[in-house]
Amino acid sequence: HLAASKATTTMHTGMIKTYLGTFALSILLILLM
Repeated sequence: HLAASKATTTMHTGMIKTYLGTFALSILLILLM
């Protein structure tokens, strides 16, 4: 159970980082335009 929980947490963290990265890129593009 612990291993599965850790994997799920890692996956969620990766998704959040990807989402934030995309969001930041969108803001940068808007500011540059």
